[in-house]
Amino acid sequence: MSNTRIEWETEEESPKRSSAQERNRPFTAVFAGADGAERAASLQRRLTGAVDSWWQQGKIPPIGLVRDALLALEAGHRLEEAERTLLLRGALFYGKGMRTALHHLNDPERAASVMRDMLLHPVRPLSPGQITELARQDDESAEWIAALDQLLLEEMAQPLEPRRTLAQATHLYLHESKPAKNGSSAWIPLAAQMPSPAKSRGKRRVRIPPVIWRTLAALFGLLALALLVLSLAFFWLDQQQSVDPAGEMIAIPTGVYRISDPAVADTDRLVELAGFSIDRFEVTNQLYRLCFESDGCTWPARTASITRPDYFLNPGLGSFPMVNVTHEQAALFCRWAGKRLPLEEEWEVAASSALTLRRAYRYPWGDNFERSRANGISTAVGDTLPVGTYSPGGDSPSGAADMAGNVAEWTASPGNPPNPGAIGYIVKGGSFQDDADGLRANQRTAIESSESLPWLGFRCAVTNPTK
Repeated sequence: MSNTRIEWETEEESPKRSSAQERNRPFTAVFAGADGAERAASLQRRLTGAVDSWWQQGKIPPIGLVRDALLALEAGHRLEEAERTLLLRGALFYGKGMRTALHHLNDPERAASVMRDMLLHPVRPLSPGQITELARQDDESAEWIAALDQLLLEEMAQPLEPRRTLAQATHLYLHESKPAKNGSSAWIPLAAQMPSPAKSRGKRRVRIPPVIWRTLAALFGLLALALLVLSLAFFWLDQQQSVDPAGEMIAIPTGVYRISDPAVADTDRLVELAGFSIDRFEVTNQLYRLCFESDGCTWPARTASITRPDYFLNPGLGSFPMVNVTHEQAALFCRWAGKRLPLEEEWEVAASSALTLRRAYRYPWGDNFERSRANGISTAVGDTLPVGTYSPGGDSPSGAADMAGNVAEWTASPGNPPNPGAIGYIVKGGSFQDDADGLRANQRTAIESSESLPWLGFRCAVTNPTK
């Protein structure tokens, strides 16, 4: 893409190579000379088949083929435009060789089209941050950025979801990022980024007895087996802790509990509840994404939070609470997880009741407000934090986290929103926008069921089986 002078040249263009080029030669030399031509011909046949597979079945070429083809380009071999386009698609998919693939595709509109497709992929979308990074590294990024911007605007005008929402979030991210280039952004060849093989010419080889080789092989085999077992164990634990839709739950026994009376201000009432369990944490982006990818949930109305344009799209924000979902979408997730939304009474008991003392607190941690125990307006964060950030200091007596602040939460209890005739449900808990009064356990707000707000999330509950 860039006209910046690159650090390599073909044999025909310059018979004299710099020392840097000589260091790069071992990686590109496999596609140079008579033997290299044969290798390139074989690679060409594989790449032609990969293009056919893409058009017929939408298959991304294997990462090894993408790498070999990029090295062949660096060695001076010519590839068709369709093949170079597919290489960019593969490089963006794997997140490797992106700069090299972009450098060899000379059509900014075609490059922008590929980026648009990968950014709006419904299951595995490309992070807008990767596009921003490419723009930093390309002296002529303005050409394909302008084309990409136009394509995103066209997608935003279409009613097709989730592409429209993804396009909106990406467009906003690109316009708010606009990074300034720092230093030289000249493209670095793929081969130059690889370590050069150690030179062994002229060195005396030391012969190692076979018995030592066998001993070392046995030791390495045992070490590899141990590492495999540990890797599988850690993988299993990670899946159980971060992806399991059942999640960690807090059990509340059957009983009579004292909570606030919504009909009369500053008074209490007694409620009798069957035993139930409630999620310890608010539902996260990662869990909701898993539900969507399993066809159990629908795409949120927006993918941006108040301060983060790629809030739902960024894998690094997977532990943050899910927001921008309607009451129906929240209930749909809970059904997918084998649960339901909690009743208002259940939510308040889990948030404030000290079971052993037979009383309820104003806040999950006690009767006095403490700004260091919840993400409210006094913390000046202005957005969500990872679930459990204030745990255990801000936990309720039952052990539930974030029952005050971070995000407010949908419940299953109907309420009367300000708009007459609208269907609404009670929201509890307050959010990062609320002051001390708004974070009290007895506070309640009726929100229209169709609303999807960047400060409103949810958690799920389940009725405990009777013995």
